[in-house]
Amino acid sequence: MGARGRWANAGALWLAALGAVFLVASMAVLVGSPGWGYDFEAYYVAALRLARGDGVYQPWTLAEAFRPGPYGLYLYAPPLAIAFLPLTALSLSTATALWVAVRIVLLGVACALMPVSRPIRLATFAAAAFSSAVLSDLHLGNVSVVVACLSVFVWRWLDRPQGSAALALCLSVRPTMGLVCVSWLLRRRLRPVIWTAIAGVALVAITLPFVGLQGYRDYLTVLSHVSEVTGVANNLDLGSTVLRMGGAPIAATVALFLGYAVGIGAMLLSLRRDRELNYVVTLGASLLLAPLLWDHYLASLIIPAAFLAQRGRSWGVLLPLLAWAPPPLLSLLVVASTVLPFLAHDPIALARDPDDSPPAKKRAPSGAVPVPEPVPATWT
Repeated sequence: MGARGRWANAGALWLAALGAVFLVASMAVLVGSPGWGYDFEAYYVAALRLARGDGVYQPWTLAEAFRPGPYGLYLYAPPLAIAFLPLTALSLSTATALWVAVRIVLLGVACALMPVSRPIRLATFAAAAFSSAVLSDLHLGNVSVVVACLSVFVWRWLDRPQGSAALALCLSVRPTMGLVCVSWLLRRRLRPVIWTAIAGVALVAITLPFVGLQGYRDYLTVLSHVSEVTGVANNLDLGSTVLRMGGAPIAATVALFLGYAVGIGAMLLSLRRDRELNYVVTLGASLLLAPLLWDHYLASLIIPAAFLAQRGRSWGVLLPLLAWAPPPLLSLLVVASTVLPFLAHDPIALARDPDDSPPAKKRAPSGAVPVPEPVPATWT
């Protein structure tokens, strides 16, 4: 590593340390504030219902159609509630604090395991720590940081059993991540799809003793009852954004389907590129196709950020910070995170000449150099 690389590494390390201090201090200040643990309490209470022998889901969600957003609403598959069963032995306040600590650690793990160079891992963690999306997720007690962490696992072990297992877990809380399996099928990568299916079946089998088949039937019933999500308060999808800005319903519908078209089109176009770019684009497309797009979903921006930075677009690492933009712009940020990966340099060309120098002026690169396959030793 040359002098430039050492300076980059030292600077990124200081930024990451500052980000970690900021995260911990912010959460300490926000304890007990409005919205503190708002989403976590829904998971915690669902686990309490399960511990009492009741159903995971509220009766009213099983009885009729409803709009998402009410306090205490549990919309996830049974495994999440089962995972929180041990926390029911703690008070709500203690469990909430522990859940915050666990997700801060998971954010660090996610950045540490990214298949990029060390300075980019550190810089990405720093950007994430100061991102409003991550702060919102930690404050509300949501699972978006967990989803981001699992998505990093998929990226690191792409087309491997470990990555497929992580995707199966991810699907239990973010079903639109199934688009990754669709992209694998279109690339004729059948093995990771089969591994994902096996992991999914295993997850269901492990959780059946807790909820039985009825628990999964109830989950499907609840999903079928979710309605009128466009226009729900705080939903940031393109259609809801148009309605919030005073647009007509027909304009909101056009915007919504335009977002779907961009997501699907980008995913299909990425099939012509390398598998990492295809995955990062598909991840963005999964957000565009999600019926609900809360601000904390943008915690997953750490992945296109690190990907772009590793592929020669250093400005990409700033993507998580753009989550501070006004709400009307956040849906456009998701669009940007879906299409910007196409600007990344080709990994083979970048490995040959990371500085885009003419042949006569080529020099050995400092720091880690990405190559498409196999996974280089500098990633570990």
